[in-house]
Amino acid sequence: MWNVRRNGRLVWGLVFYLLAWGLRAAAVGAHRLHPDEALYGYWGLLVLSGRDPWLATVPVYKPPVLPYLTAGSLALLGRSELAVRLPGLAAGLATVGLTGRLAWRMYRDPLASLVAGVVVVLSPFTLLFSATGFTDPLMVALGLAGCVAAAEGRPGWAGLLTGLSFAAKQTGVMWLPMAGFLVVASGVLGSRFAVRGRRNGGVSTGLVRGGVGFLAVLGLVWGWDQVRVLQGADSFWQAGVVGYGGLRMIWSVEWGDRARAWLDWLRYLLGAPLLDGLVVGGAAVLVVRGVRHRDWPALFDLVLIGSCLGYLLIHWLWAFPVWDRYLLPLVPLVGVILGRVVGEAAGGATTGVAPTGWWVGLVVLSVVAVCLAGPAGSAIAGRVPVGAGMAAYDGVEQVMGLMRGLPEGAVLYHHWLGWEYAFYLFGEPLYLAYWPTPTWLARDVRAFGETGTRYVVFPAWESSVRVEAALAEVGYRLEPVLEAGGE
Repeated sequence: MWNVRRNGRLVWGLVFYLLAWGLRAAAVGAHRLHPDEALYGYWGLLVLSGRDPWLATVPVYKPPVLPYLTAGSLALLGRSELAVRLPGLAAGLATVGLTGRLAWRMYRDPLASLVAGVVVVLSPFTLLFSATGFTDPLMVALGLAGCVAAAEGRPGWAGLLTGLSFAAKQTGVMWLPMAGFLVVASGVLGSRFAVRGRRNGGVSTGLVRGGVGFLAVLGLVWGWDQVRVLQGADSFWQAGVVGYGGLRMIWSVEWGDRARAWLDWLRYLLGAPLLDGLVVGGAAVLVVRGVRHRDWPALFDLVLIGSCLGYLLIHWLWAFPVWDRYLLPLVPLVGVILGRVVGEAAGGATTGVAPTGWWVGLVVLSVVAVCLAGPAGSAIAGRVPVGAGMAAYDGVEQVMGLMRGLPEGAVLYHHWLGWEYAFYLFGEPLYLAYWPTPTWLARDVRAFGETGTRYVVFPAWESSVRVEAALAEVGYRLEPVLEAGGE
């Protein structure tokens, strides 16, 4: 066994966290808010301002944890992009330690734990999504925390944290089977698996306690939703299903296109072909070994690999949108699998004399880090098309600065950037008017154009030609005021 003292693990953990913080801090302010981030920030402002503490006046399609955390973050930091992204940033940092902790609890292999941590620190997915205000980083961190609690013989906390993962995003329910399995493993193995000195109440008691914790959170979420429904809002669950266009199995003609689309996103998960091949080939070896052996590490291997494959299969065969962020939960699981693969490969060399084990471990860890360094650098430079790093929205803060200086009663016509306006211009004395077509806009200008100043913003990806033609027909024209960034 590779002999790593506790102080050594603490040093490595500190190094990982400092590196993770530095990389993610650099990404937080790189681009303006994605529309979904702006929407979640707007929900937080509604809660914080007291205008709509139950979010009953807006279509909400997510559970309540993120909006209320964002409200707290906005109260702490003020209305800013950092405040919107702070929960995701904190969750991303927590995911680093939780992934390493889970690998250690499952395999008791320091090398596997360190490799898993390095993957989460440097993966383009975790690096870029940790710098966002999406629901996914929070859901992943809470789900992992539930699995770690289960592995450490804390079934009540496991159920509670897994429930909170669902309360952050509906797909957090994916962590429930793994957490349940780890509760069973902890009950069977006792102190050999869980935290030393903890008294486990057995499998049945652990499952009951975990179930109670999960159902308690589920009950609170249901109660929150029912309060909203009683005020005339649609259930968040119903709104989410409708927003997806209804959940259905995909048609046979979609199989190939969806498989290729998911594979296109998967190549950015690690961003290193060498490590991709090592994960796939090593996982195949672990499956063969798991089928032949009847020990707990082999069973853990099968559960991890089966969870990844099952998650991919569900997202392929069900008509979920093919969005990059849906693959974020795979990163920590893939990290643990890679750690397990290299730990097993280096196992023979890392036994015996401690210095030999250290050197082999450092070499392996360095190779993994070097393979991931290139993709991580590309992610920071904005050359990886995942996360919220879209330059198309850069410059929106200059537009909003202009809008905040407008007199009361000024009209801002919007078609593309409504969620951004809702956040950045929250509480401003402007009238936001949605225009569905250029003809509608022209009619409205002809009817009310003499009553005040009116503005319209065109994103960089849209042309103003059709609007200019429609306005010319009613005797008006566009007068350029500001050209900013990506706007």
